[in-house]
Amino acid sequence: MNTKLIFLEYIHRANTHCDSCLNQLFALMTQAVMKVDSDDIALHLMNDVSDPDLLLLIVLTDIDLTTQYDEIVLATAVTHVMNFESHPLH
Repeated sequence: MNTKLIFLEYIHRANTHCDSCLNQLFALMTQAVMKVDSDDIALHLMNDVSDPDLLLLIVLTDIDLTTQYDEIVLATAVTHVMNFESHPLH
């Protein structure tokens, strides 16, 4: 559950630090993360999937995101979101 909440926090922080034209993208990313069961996230983490790869997997397998955005855009968005990993949470 913690990883899911951390992903949601990173997405929220990325959204607040970007142009408003990306609000829909980050909202859909938030919905995609919320759809995934915490047990599925834990299973991937136990199988040594890194956090950035896991978020990318979640984003690339979400039908709402993949029908509206190109995979390069989604991969770039995940990279942007994961840049907040190195910043401490408040």
